Amino acid sequence: MQNVTRRQFTQKTVLFSFAAALVPAIASAAGPPAGMTAEKASAMLDKLKNNAFANRNDLSDAIKSLYMTYDTTSPYQHKFNEVLAKQQLRSLQFYINNGAEKEYVNHCITTAGPLLKRIKALVEKEGDEQGLYSMFEGTSTSYQLFEHINVMPGSRSFPCPYKELLANCKKYLLTFSMEWSDVCTKLCTPLWTGVGETIGISLSVKPGETCTVALTTDAGKAEGGAA
Repeated sequence: MQNVTRRQFTQKTVLFSFAAALVPAIASAAGPPAGMTAEKASAMLDKLKNNAFANRNDLSDAIKSLYMTYDTTSPYQHKFNEVLAKQQLRSLQFYINNGAEKEYVNHCITTAGPLLKRIKALVEKEGDEQGLYSMFEGTSTSYQLFEHINVMPGSRSFPCPYKELLANCKKYLLTFSMEWSDVCTKLCTPLWTGVGETIGISLSVKPGETCTVALTTDAGKAEGGAA
């Protein structure tokens, strides 16, 4: 998959929308809009036609799903990360109830073993920053889980995806007894540091409404990663 940053995604989305709006004009007898040559208009249309995202057969279903999710505001405003985050919270609650939260974290790391092995090889080849990229903004899971990621040399920060959702679960489902601090100390911190150790990087985690994960190696600090 082509690597696309969130800023690039926004730019590509705007371009895609603009190009899509131009299709009728380009195809009409009137020709391309004023100020755009026929060659440029044709090139833009060709780019749109060859775009893998634009040509997915299930694109309309994905857009409909996004719309319907964010249109759901009762009993609270829903987000696209809800299914993933809620499932993680359900699993953590189960393991806490059974006194096995450490086993849960170990299980998460173990089942991701083949992927982490490949990431470790990339880290050894390209450096610690590749490890942060592979853990956070470079994964399809992060696209779903984190709304915003602030990328800095040696560190990543992002709004906690669990706090508000856990509060809603405790209010409306009444089957969650753990606290938000449990998520920070029994899931996020040990999971991220454990993954870091597995792929060969040392991380410090500062959980909160905004979480910060930073490299603690000398290289990470030299790059400004001690957030």
